[in-house]
Amino acid sequence: MVTVALPVEGGRRSVLDGLSPLRTSRTGVQWVVDSVLFVLALMVWMSFWDPAPGAVASFPDWFLPWDLAMGVVACCALWWTRSHPLAVALVVLVPAALSASSGFAVVVVMYRMGAYLRPRVSVPLVAGYLAAGVPYHALFPVPGVSWGTWLIVMMLLHLLALSFGLLTRSRRRVLEGLRAEATRERELAAVRLEEVRRVERERIAREMHDVLAHRVSLLSVHAGALEYRTAGPAPPTLEEVREAAAVIRDNAHLAVEELRQVLVVLRDPGASDGKPVVAPAALPERPQPLLRDVPRLVDEARDAGQRVMARLELEPLVGLPENVQRTVYRTVQEGLTNARKHAVGAVVTVEVRPAEGQVHVAVTNPLPVGVTASEIPGAGAGLIGLTERVRLDGGSFEYGVHDGEFRLVADLPQKRP
Repeated sequence: MVTVALPVEGGRRSVLDGLSPLRTSRTGVQWVVDSVLFVLALMVWMSFWDPAPGAVASFPDWFLPWDLAMGVVACCALWWTRSHPLAVALVVLVPAALSASSGFAVVVVMYRMGAYLRPRVSVPLVAGYLAAGVPYHALFPVPGVSWGTWLIVMMLLHLLALSFGLLTRSRRRVLEGLRAEATRERELAAVRLEEVRRVERERIAREMHDVLAHRVSLLSVHAGALEYRTAGPAPPTLEEVREAAAVIRDNAHLAVEELRQVLVVLRDPGASDGKPVVAPAALPERPQPLLRDVPRLVDEARDAGQRVMARLELEPLVGLPENVQRTVYRTVQEGLTNARKHAVGAVVTVEVRPAEGQVHVAVTNPLPVGVTASEIPGAGAGLIGLTERVRLDGGSFEYGVHDGEFRLVADLPQKRP
């Protein structure tokens, strides 16, 4: 018998743990490994055609063809050790017990048993191989090898082959588990991301619902007042009627525009779950923050102890659509909140200004001392939701660490997209 050490090979494909044959094609690396092992097994087998005196067991000349025939069977069986490890193990059992020329092939088969079969199957099989191989020394004694040495060599050989196989199996199962865990984590992260986007879309829809309700209520009030005046004892003048009609027309136009924005949010093809977002029927009426509320937001941050430097050019932006004004407000609010949580005591710079047909909003703060870019917490729900809000308004949004500062930048169109 020939003692060899096998390299630990790692299969990239999942294999069956049970007794059923594995039906899968080999990868390129597996073809190379199997070819090398087959060639080595053939080289060992060919060395028995004309062995050196005293190099192998002393068996009679009539047995040599039988030994070589069983060795060929064992060598050829190596090609099926991946797909049919149990069947190959049973077929090679006889060559393992009686053929010296199949020594290398038998070691590979035992290794593959440990790599591709459950331990409760591979361990008894290797024990059977050991029990079948021990009597060989009684039939055909190996010159210069005592029974004690023979037993030790056989046990070490079988244990070494089985241990390498079990190690390969364990490594493969660990890698498959890590890949499965990574896949699950990616799926969960995608679900969380879609949920944040859905919540932000619902929030935007509720805000637009409030604004639209406000517009419609103004229409109702002005129309009711005009109706009351025309039916009263002192009918309105033509100029008053014209002014009331202009107010109704302007608010109707704004209501249509706000309704269009609501429909964009509800029917946007980029919606995460493919279902429309339905705003609740009854919502508390509350004023929505607009561009004029940004200075108040900055003052509140300063009153809370935050160091804020504001560069606000709001006068050229008074005619912005209200949905864009709300997005500007939310961007500044999110930037101040993040700085308050992750950069306590740092000076925060808030910039809102017009820039080539767009509204440029930037909130920056230096990183805390000793904190690197890799230690900055990952994007939370606020930034993901803000990204969705800016996208719906037709703008661009970026955030991250640049030159030792955390920058949050949004560029929004000054006109409705």
